[in-house]
Amino acid sequence: MALFRFQIRNPNRDRETDASRLQRLHKVLDDLRLEIERERNGLRARHEKLAADAAFSYEALENDGAEVSMSAKIDDMTDTMIRYRRRIRSLEKQIGFVIALRGQVEVFSQENAAEDLPLDTVRQGRR
Repeated sequence: MALFRFQIRNPNRDRETDASRLQRLHKVLDDLRLEIERERNGLRARHEKLAADAAFSYEALENDGAEVSMSAKIDDMTDTMIRYRRRIRSLEKQIGFVIALRGQVEVFSQENAAEDLPLDTVRQGRR
């Protein structure tokens, strides 16, 4: 009676599938963190350069009585620096979030590793 025969998957295949998924998840999270960090670092560099340019422009305005257009340029630089700083803060929050997710995945991996071990190994406290 083939009707009542059930086939179950090989437990090794299940473990390999689970391990593969977790490895992909780790990689995706690591790649996301690196992508966000690159954007943040690039913005930091642009922010620092713009801050230096604004400082020199302001000094020129103060010392030489530079053109009125210089004042507008300094205002534009200030607005841009504010936007950069906000974006940098947002990216830092994203990095923290991705790092926390990565930690949760790691904890999940460790907690569920015992499920894949033979029952007698788990009872003996071996992992």
